[in-house]
Amino acid sequence: MARNGFFTGLDIGTSSVKVLVAEYVEGEMNVIGVSNVKSSGVKDGIIVNIDVAAKAIKTAIGQAEEKAGIRIDKVNVGLPANLLQIEPTQGMIPVTTDSQEITDVDVQNVVKSALTKSMTPEREVISFIPEEFVVDGFQGIKDPRGMMGIRLEMRGMLYTGPRTILHNLRKTVERAGVQVENVVISPLSLARSVLNEGEKEFGAIVIDLGGGQTTVAVMRGQELQYTNIYQEGGDYITKDISKVLTTSQSIAENLKFNYGIAYPQEASEKEKFMVEVIGESAPVEVTERYLSEVISARLRQIFTRVKQDLERTRALDLPGGIVLVGGVAVLPGITELAQEIFGVNTKLYVPNQIGIRNPAFAHVISLVEYVGSLDEVEMIAQAAVNGEATLRQKPIDIPLSAPKVRPAIQPVQPEAPTEVAPEPVEERPYVPYSEPEEDESKVKITDRIRGLFGSMFE
Repeated sequence: MARNGFFTGLDIGTSSVKVLVAEYVEGEMNVIGVSNVKSSGVKDGIIVNIDVAAKAIKTAIGQAEEKAGIRIDKVNVGLPANLLQIEPTQGMIPVTTDSQEITDVDVQNVVKSALTKSMTPEREVISFIPEEFVVDGFQGIKDPRGMMGIRLEMRGMLYTGPRTILHNLRKTVERAGVQVENVVISPLSLARSVLNEGEKEFGAIVIDLGGGQTTVAVMRGQELQYTNIYQEGGDYITKDISKVLTTSQSIAENLKFNYGIAYPQEASEKEKFMVEVIGESAPVEVTERYLSEVISARLRQIFTRVKQDLERTRALDLPGGIVLVGGVAVLPGITELAQEIFGVNTKLYVPNQIGIRNPAFAHVISLVEYVGSLDEVEMIAQAAVNGEATLRQKPIDIPLSAPKVRPAIQPVQPEAPTEVAPEPVEERPYVPYSEPEEDESKVKITDRIRGLFGSMFE
């Protein structure tokens, strides 16, 4: 159940910075402000110039504030999947209260015990998502608070990322004049947002075609099980057009969105347009089909690389198929091209929010939906992660029972994050259980959206 209140999402992309402000009322999300400005200081999804990037973020926040009519002082920022690591972990503690009733403090302490994994100093825990609690051997419990027990166990998924990237992200946002409320793992929030319940349960693939990179996320059994990043995106298509037609990148970008078609079989040889070419005194005539061939060549290269990795993980066998999002996904014919290359059912996701029915906004919408739908247990777990700097940045190794091994798709290294701050609870030191027991568990859209999307950056 979504929480009531205002939430702000910040998507720092290679091509654009998007800010979305939404209000949750009785579980319903209402967008009240959105902005989309040209990005700076970001390369391949990573911040490379803090001051320049902060300036772009500040501009985007200012525009969103003006439209929403409220002041933004904290944001939920998406972290790309670069060098993200996903692994199962578990914790175990004795319940020490006299009444043996499990409280918020016990949940925090069992999360802390799960964080005590050996980890290299350059990595940091971004998020921990509880999957199930076990009270005195009774499994499958989602919320153990209020129950009575002697031993509390918990299993979940641990997400870690490079400390350098996380530091630069937080520093940049703070320099823009706002605080980071949560760092959200982008592929996780996106997969949760764009997939329906059946796809999340039985398995599906989300491909986010951004400006500087392409992100792939695989979800099955309600869990993010694989994610990867490819350092090619819409900006590379623009550069290809510019190079092949010998024209400026600004003209190439306009050609891509105003005349571009991803699937050459749907492009026309008869439809032509004039292009200003460097070194020519008069504009040169270019056919729609020729431009489509240039666009298709880059997309085929990206999709082919993605397909090779998905075949190795057997993700293409999942019944949910592929869902496309991102700024590049607005190109007509993109689903037909992807379906031809991957050989599985492919569809385009278009958000249903009034005024932003554009795949380019799927990511920033997902950030707000993710934090707005966190339940109390997830918030307590995240608060434990955020409040334990020592555990979060350099945990020490202590004996734990063997982590549950997941037989599905193996997690790979890309990048992710999230942070929440629920109601404060009194601190009580936790004591790891001394005798842990081994426990093994368990559209096709061919109409041109040119006029509508021609001005979008990503």
